Amino acid sequence: MTRITVPTEMTPEQKLVAERIAKSLGAVRGPYSAWIHRPELASRIHHLTDYFRNDAAIPSRLRMLAVLLTIRHWGAEYPWSVQVPHGLDAGLSPATVTAVGEGKTPSFTEPDEEIVHRVATELLERHAVSDSTYRLALDRLGQPAFVELIAVIGHFSLISLTAVAFDIHAIKSPPVPLSKN
Repeated sequence: MTRITVPTEMTPEQKLVAERIAKSLGAVRGPYSAWIHRPELASRIHHLTDYFRNDAAIPSRLRMLAVLLTIRHWGAEYPWSVQVPHGLDAGLSPATVTAVGEGKTPSFTEPDEEIVHRVATELLERHAVSDSTYRLALDRLGQPAFVELIAVIGHFSLISLTAVAFDIHAIKSPPVPLSKN
């Protein structure tokens, strides 16, 4: 049972923000159920989410790999259930998504995916990016995409931590499960 829900009685500011969120996402759900209690926060997070979805320099396939690695790190069911289909649509192989969901290192065929995996794994697990990984990522991805990669990991850490803290569970089963090991 989730620890927080969308307020039944909303302030005018909450209603305005909720309408904008519902227009692009279909409803105020998931972590937005918590953030809508602070409508300015919900609005700013939604704006950043839209940026990553529509205007990012990092290719969607690589962005989605970083998203799934971040969600898996935090063990957040709700965002996993929402983002897995987007990852598959962005071109990640089912085998890669399954390996990530199981907490395993995928067998990469694309060098840029392996670099994103290295960056995300080092940052999330070691709380740093080694000099060699940093140079490799800059050379392969370029500065704009590398900057966005780090921002995506931070953004989806926020989303995942909110889902975990407020016990927001998946509303439907994703095509690839998230193992809880």
